[in-house]
Amino acid sequence: MSMFTVMGQVVNVFDQPGRIDKETGETTPDSVRLQMMGQMPVQNGDTRLDLITVKVESKKEYEELKGQNIRLPVGAFAPSKGQIIYFVPKGSKPEKVAKS
Repeated sequence: MSMFTVMGQVVNVFDQPGRIDKETGETTPDSVRLQMMGQMPVQNGDTRLDLITVKVESKKEYEELKGQNIRLPVGAFAPSKGQIIYFVPKGSKPEKVAKS
């Protein structure tokens, strides 16, 4: 179980090519990314639309959900100031939700 969940519409699923570290020459593996659009609350009580990109395990599983609203457990870390990277914990599955 994850402490954080996100809810939104599946907008895009794409392959993210691995990168080569310029100093060490080490290559990171390719990965799959999911983009979700959802409502983010703002301080005055309104909401704004926000797009987040999340690393996922299965491209096929999320491609089948394009255009649908889902709830998804996520983890996050900040490798540098002002940058947040989101990921779905291994074994976690999306849950379809009714559009609100």
